[in-house]
Parts: sequence; C-alpha cells; structure tokens
Amino acid sequence: MQTIGEKIEETRKRKGISLSEAAEATKIRRDFLLNIESNQYDYDLPEIYKRGFIKNYAKYLKLNADKVLSQYQEQQITQSRRSKKVNSDLFGTNTDLAQTSSPDTLDPLLEKPSLGKINLNKPSEPKDETPVNEEGLSNKDLYIKTAIVGISTLLFVFGIIWLIQTVSQSMNSNNDPIANSGSTTSATSVIQTNEVKQTAEYPIKEITLKASGAVYIQIRQKIDNKVLLAKQLIEGEIQTIKRRGPVDVAFTKGNFITLITGDEGAPIQPNTKGTGKITLP
Repeated sequence: MQTIGEKIEETRKRKGISLSEAAEATKIRRDFLLNIESNQYDYDLPEIYKRGFIKNYAKYLKLNADKVLSQYQEQQITQSRRSKKVNSDLFGTNTDLAQTSSPDTLDPLLEKPSLGKINLNKPSEPKDETPVNEEGLSNKDLYIKTAIVGISTLLFVFGIIWLIQTVSQSMNSNNDPIANSGSTTSATSVIQTNEVKQTAEYPIKEITLKASGAVYIQIRQKIDNKVLLAKQLIEGEIQTIKRRGPVDVAFTKGNFITLITGDEGAPIQPNTKGTGKITLP
C-alpha cells in the first residue's frame, strides 16, 4: 500500500509540477513539502500546522484531502505502536539482565562489615522517611504543573476573545454614531432602502485570501452589513468567498494576509503589522 508521501509525490510528478512550483502555489516552504513526500513528520511544528500543510497540498494536487488526512492519522498510530513495541523489547532485555545477576555472583564484590565496630546499644535510625518525602515532592510538582497548564489555557482563551472583540469593535466603529443619534432615524431608513435596491445592481465577485501566518479575519458586506467571513486562518490556508459590492476587511495581522480580488489589479497586502481594516470597492 502506498504511503501518503509516495502518493503525493507520484501525483505531482504525473502532473509535471516541480517542488518549487508547488511551494510557490501553496505558499508552503519547499523543505516542508519535501518532508511530506518523504514521510518525515518530525520537524518542529505543532500538529495542527502539519495537518494544514498536508490538507492544502492534497487540495492543490486535486486529491481527496479527507482521505489523505485519514491515512496520515493511521500512519501516525502505526508508527506510535511500533515505537512502543521497541521500547517494550528494550525494557524486557534489561529485566532479563537484572534477573541473571544473583546475590551469589555479587557477594565477593561487596564489602563485609566489621562486627567489632557495631554499637549494639545505639539502634539504627529508620530510613523509611526518604520515600515519603520524595512522594510529597512528586505530588507537589504535579500540582504546580497542573496549575501552570490551567493558567496557560485560560490566558489563551482570553487572548482569543480579546482578538475577536477588537476586530468586531473595529468593524462596528462606523455604525455607532448612527445608532446613538435619534435625529438620524429617518436618514438611516432611507439608506437601508437604497442598499436593498443596490443589491441587484452589484454583480457577484470573488475574493481569495491567502494566509502566510496565523491571522484572524472578518469580512463584512457594506450594502447589507452581512458578515461574509469570521475565521482564524493558519499559515498556508487559502479561503475564497463571494461578495456583492464593497466590503470591509478587518484583521489582526495585516502582513500575514494577501487578498486577490479577481480584477485586473495586483494582489493586495495591508502594510500594517498589527490590527487594522481596509475597504475593497
């Protein structure tokens, strides 16, 4: 049965695509693509990025991404079982070696105590306290590690919530004055009526987003204030949406996102490295 790497490499060569062309098209580094084709997944990246690379590469080659990821999971499970078996064999060998060493063999090497130096009036101190102390230290370390993991998880969740709220506030900042002003109620109704009429006038267009790093994106259609996309993109991920008329694009890291509008103009990449928003006509 072919491995994932063999199947992907065979498909790429059959289509006449070089590794450099594939890296340029998928925005994935060439050495990562080579590792995938060689079935080497031990490079220093989180598992979610490895799965994202495999999925995008499979989609680019017109393969069934779900089946490829399923086979990747099976390969990882099989490799894990083999590693456990090897470790079990090694521990079994050590046990056999320990069993072959008998007290009779070691007796000549042990230093025999001198009976003349034993003080019979002074009982030896108990030595059972050391294991108790070690167990207490072990439990204390476990509690500390558990607390650190819990605090890290809470900080991560709060960070994601803060990013989402920041982007949402940036998208809604232009709508607050209208919502808080009672004198412009009739003007708002007229604008909404005009936007409904303009819906039929704007043709449907596509926007393609390419992420070169982890970035949160929110796209809102201006004629009806509809959210077309609100998602966290990972490195190498490509997302295409359909829109009608102008849209506002808000993001957390502008230098990690490239937008292709399908018009004759060049791809658009925001200049800011932090949170920002741009409007596409």
